[in-house]
Amino acid sequence: MTREIETLLAAIAFAAVFLFGQRLEVRRKGWRRASVSAGAGAAVAYVFVHLLPDLGEAGRAFVQATVSRTVWFAESHVYLAALASFVVFYGLEHLVAWSRLTAQGEESGDASDSPVFLIHIGGFAVYAAMVSYLMARGIGLAQASIALYAVAMGLHFLSVDHALLREHAARYLRPGRYILAAAVLAGWACGALVEVPAAIVCTLMGLVSGGVIMNSMIMELPHEKEGKFWPFVLGAALYAAIVLLATSVGVGNGT
Repeated sequence: MTREIETLLAAIAFAAVFLFGQRLEVRRKGWRRASVSAGAGAAVAYVFVHLLPDLGEAGRAFVQATVSRTVWFAESHVYLAALASFVVFYGLEHLVAWSRLTAQGEESGDASDSPVFLIHIGGFAVYAAMVSYLMARGIGLAQASIALYAVAMGLHFLSVDHALLREHAARYLRPGRYILAAAVLAGWACGALVEVPAAIVCTLMGLVSGGVIMNSMIMELPHEKEGKFWPFVLGAALYAAIVLLATSVGVGNGT
């Protein structure tokens, strides 16, 4: 199976998570919360064990790609991008919380007004598209690790789906989930058809890494403190072991 087909199938799976992930709501609530916690742990483990080490290489690639131009703090650019993404999503969370407070007394189930909802969903749509774009370009992915990336990000998107459904209810079910499903497919299409400069790709890696860390923390540590500690730890430990094993096998095979 070619890389393009593998990544397309993964992008379709991402879209399916957004379109149908809410159906898990009919299952046992405790099991669902534990599974979301385990997914958050797996996503964070993937970032710390795989993506963050790749940021060092991305930083060096960024410096090489911009050697002919004057770029301030070029050596730290990728890490600054990760920090910027972290801060942006933290800001989005505060924006939604502020909107929730101002909407008290209005009809329940409508957690935010339309502009805030569009900003929130729009931010996640851009984020989902970047995740899918990097996968399609194969950045930092050996052939064997496409599946690892797809599983980790699929579980992460399940956590995102769960949180956005809880936050926006009917608005997420109607336009929101379709926007995110379209975003991941559009991201894959752009990755398959459009090659952007290396400096931009390195920046995207930083943005995605910071976003995964911040969003996993937001989804796993909600105000209601519903997060499950041991499923989170188990998901992180198991996925870190899988990534390390796959990486060691790849190195041993010379890939």
